[in-house]
Amino acid sequence: MRLRAKLNRNLLFFKIAQAVEKIGKSVYIKFAPEFVSFGAIHSLGDSDQADGGGAIQCWSRVPIESVFIEYKVESTADNEIYVEMKTEDISLANKSSTNASAIVMRMTGKSSEANMTFVITCDDHMGNSHEITQNVPIIKILSTEGASNTSAFDEPMMPTPEVHIMLPPLEQLKHITNSYKTAADYIVISANLQGVMMLTTSDGMHQFNGFPGTNNNNNNDDMEQDEENMVGVKYSIAEKAELETRFSGLFNPSLSDQTLADENDGEEGAKEQEEHPYLERLRNRPHEFVSVLVKGADLQKVLQSHCVRPMNVVCSLIPNHSILFYVYLNQMEDSTLTYFIPEPRG
Repeated sequence: MRLRAKLNRNLLFFKIAQAVEKIGKSVYIKFAPEFVSFGAIHSLGDSDQADGGGAIQCWSRVPIESVFIEYKVESTADNEIYVEMKTEDISLANKSSTNASAIVMRMTGKSSEANMTFVITCDDHMGNSHEITQNVPIIKILSTEGASNTSAFDEPMMPTPEVHIMLPPLEQLKHITNSYKTAADYIVISANLQGVMMLTTSDGMHQFNGFPGTNNNNNNDDMEQDEENMVGVKYSIAEKAELETRFSGLFNPSLSDQTLADENDGEEGAKEQEEHPYLERLRNRPHEFVSVLVKGADLQKVLQSHCVRPMNVVCSLIPNHSILFYVYLNQMEDSTLTYFIPEPRG
């Protein structure tokens, strides 16, 4: 098998590796003729349980032209190569690329002692060039069967999100959630289809019998009070300090007709589309909040993706189940980094 490529000047390969570094000790990478995929899962073996919920997952599939130039991959498995590498080792190579004018990556060595070798060309202020060679060990080269048994590339099964909302700048959110650390271990993320999102400190799951009934009158003050109570009823309030940050005027991306069609294939597609959770909520309950509880440490791992300087980040909430973050890496929206955080149980 052969792999050789010149990294794009945007260094997106390194940036994605840096973004997933906090998810797990290892990152799985698939090199295919048309794209490169990344996958990482945080398991409790990666770090202490206090550092996260233990089930956060991240994956990305990026077109080759967004990451490499002069790219060539060859193997007996449909010209696909799967490798497992340590994220911290890739980060070391990234640190050497700060003033690089060119970076060539190639797979070297035998399967049992394989490396991903980066030849980094740097220019000094006098215009002289010198090369730095970084050999990043490959933990394992996976067979096609071995890769299929690795869940890092598999998107988890989940219900349909009911609220999609575009996030404020990630560095701003990172600063806010850092200030929450001493107040509580958990954060409730709430959002509606009217451009409002809230981050509230919490001590975790709370026993409850259900959400309060929907207020059908048109009193906006009462309606807003009901919405805020929905968070308090389901999740316990942080005892140390109750902190809440509220954002308004955010953009709610709408589901395209194609997305709805893809989710509702079959003879009863039209009927199912009428019952699509997003459309039902948009039509009848746009003011109501959807809330998901996450560990603050898990949210911090997602916010690490600010290093890729994303064009936009969309948060999708599945009530009482999980939350997704879609990090768009370019304007074409064909390169995304996706994070999945399930709501902690117990």
